[in-house]
Amino acid sequence: MSTVGTPGAAGAGAPGGGPGGRGGRRRVRLPRGRGLLLAAAALVLAGTTLVAALPGGGAAAGAGSAAGQAAPAGQVSSGDDLPLAGPQLCDGRPVDASLPPARDPGDAVAAIRARNQLRVGIDLNSYLWGYREPDSTRIVGFDIDLVQAIAEDLLGENPDIVYLAIPTAQRTQAIQEGTVDMVVRSMSITCDRWQDVAFSTAYFETGQQLEVPRNSSITGFDESLDGARVCSAAGSTASRLLQEQSHGAQLITQPNHLDCLVQVQLGLADALMTDTALAAGHLAQDPSMRLVGQRLTDESYGVAMNLANTDLVAWVNAVLEDYRAGGEDSQWRQSFDRWLAPYLYDGRRDPPPTPPEPEYLEGGLVD
Repeated sequence: MSTVGTPGAAGAGAPGGGPGGRGGRRRVRLPRGRGLLLAAAALVLAGTTLVAALPGGGAAAGAGSAAGQAAPAGQVSSGDDLPLAGPQLCDGRPVDASLPPARDPGDAVAAIRARNQLRVGIDLNSYLWGYREPDSTRIVGFDIDLVQAIAEDLLGENPDIVYLAIPTAQRTQAIQEGTVDMVVRSMSITCDRWQDVAFSTAYFETGQQLEVPRNSSITGFDESLDGARVCSAAGSTASRLLQEQSHGAQLITQPNHLDCLVQVQLGLADALMTDTALAAGHLAQDPSMRLVGQRLTDESYGVAMNLANTDLVAWVNAVLEDYRAGGEDSQWRQSFDRWLAPYLYDGRRDPPPTPPEPEYLEGGLVD
């Protein structure tokens, strides 16, 4: 059974970023002390595969239409990356470092198994990442494949998964409140977010870039933004980047990145900023859009969980070890080829896509 609740406005959806490994794995120490803050509105729902929206949500994507024109891989990155902020270090350790993999059930894993159900925060607005299949109640995408792998590992075959559609700004709240066990929603790992939630190792790499209509005079993250209306999802890394350096732009925020695309399509915004992974879906669904300038950041997606649930973090990292293993036959590669390859990979010039190499920590996540 599948029940779908939708967030707010409608439009097009989004896929993938630049895959690629980072080199050998190592162990580093995470600094102590983590704050927990914010609260989230709770939803109590049941069902085998259930989707609901948290209060204050944005739009459910009308992303079901055919993929349309595949955006060539060259559209997703414009030349050499010149990051405005390169890969982050958090007190000397890589931002995407996480606990070593282990399947040692503790309180968090035991609670999931006792309820015999995994509750996951997702995005229904991201075409090819997490969206409702056309003419169906099925929720599918690159992120959803990973959710399925985690749920099967925790609960066995045909696991009971409750999907909650969560706006960008409410991801942390949902985790801290316990509304969800985890968020798998193209969530970039940052040092600031590590203060509030725990992350798995990285499962995808991407970065922020500006997206504009093809006839726009905006050329990049520069003075051409002066006076322009630029939209970003509230609580996103794009929003923070624009607040720090607006270049004279008028800043607009919406619950989700898809809502920003709709704002541009309606003529209510001149540009939007999101990561290249999500922007690829926009380009696939709306050929009138294009990416401009250079990629501004280097970021990685991780599975977000409660800081206290270290057993679950380590368990998810063990699942990811298996998920990445096997080269071209890995589950990661199969999912990439199914959802993202037509938009992010050009076999004539690009190296074979590979997942990020994991970085591992010594010690725990909390005092």
